[in-house]
Amino acid sequence: MKKQINLKVNGQSYALQVDAKDLLLDVIREKIGLTGTKEGCGTGECGACTVLIDGEPVNSCLYLPSGPKVKTFSLSRA
Repeated sequence: MKKQINLKVNGQSYALQVDAKDLLLDVIREKIGLTGTKEGCGTGECGACTVLIDGEPVNSCLYLPSGPKVKTFSLSRA
């Protein structure tokens, strides 16, 4: 099932359709095309994939942007 989300990444807005299983890391890299965010361990241990969502650090390799409360958020590189 697809869900509409709105991302603001480094000041630029994106309206995207994402699947329930899409990880934020994959959305950033594959749907937006920003490859600076990297996957390290894939388990949230190393912090290589860390981004800031509304000022809070989040492991993008574990974060589902299609969650029930997520509709719009601002992202910046940690």
